[in-house]
Amino acid sequence: MPTKPNLYHNPGIAWVSGASGYWGRKTVMSLLRLNWQVIALSRQEPQDLPEWAMAQQKSLFWQPFDLESEDWSSILSDVPTPQAVFHCVGIYDEDFERMLRVNVVQSTRFLEEASQLMETQGAGCLGVYLGQNGRLGLPGLGNFSASQGALWTWCEAKARTLKQQKSGPTLSLVFPQRAPSHLQAELAKRVDRKVKLNPPETADDLVAGVLQGKSRVGRKPWLAGLSTLLT
Repeated sequence: MPTKPNLYHNPGIAWVSGASGYWGRKTVMSLLRLNWQVIALSRQEPQDLPEWAMAQQKSLFWQPFDLESEDWSSILSDVPTPQAVFHCVGIYDEDFERMLRVNVVQSTRFLEEASQLMETQGAGCLGVYLGQNGRLGLPGLGNFSASQGALWTWCEAKARTLKQQKSGPTLSLVFPQRAPSHLQAELAKRVDRKVKLNPPETADDLVAGVLQGKSRVGRKPWLAGLSTLLT
């Protein structure tokens, strides 16, 4: 059986969904520093990143992308096949059905399509950023937790399926630290208390773990849940 390429040391093309958000931007920056060619997928163009990439002679292309759009799949058909995909999309909304549609239905569809593209080339890696407390029924966050928990469980099943296939891509569950993002601000309002934030300087460790094919990257979920209950 041929050895899989080491993607950490052999950069290629990476898609980053939600590239204009907090973790999306951090992920794009980390990949560019590793000389990956990054295709930023987001509804809004990531501010300042194109200028920084150009100044540093890095390869960054912004592709308008919205999981709520009916034609997002056709848009991706014109984008080069990736060797790595980082999915950083997550929304909070009063409309439970909208959260399920974006956070679960469309997200899993996006990851399935990306996985199929990678399977044709025999290798690749997927990194899915997940809410730390997706399986905790915190007061006021039941609907959001339900959507995150569903995606979490789907990712675990998909990761095991890919592992059985052996020659295909890997999927990493990514649990980043709580950071001062728009999403975190919305969640803090719902629990009616200040949430301790740990804004990291980079996403380098998270990106490295995904590129190395680790099954879980970032904080340990049970520790994240315990810290939420205590803070």
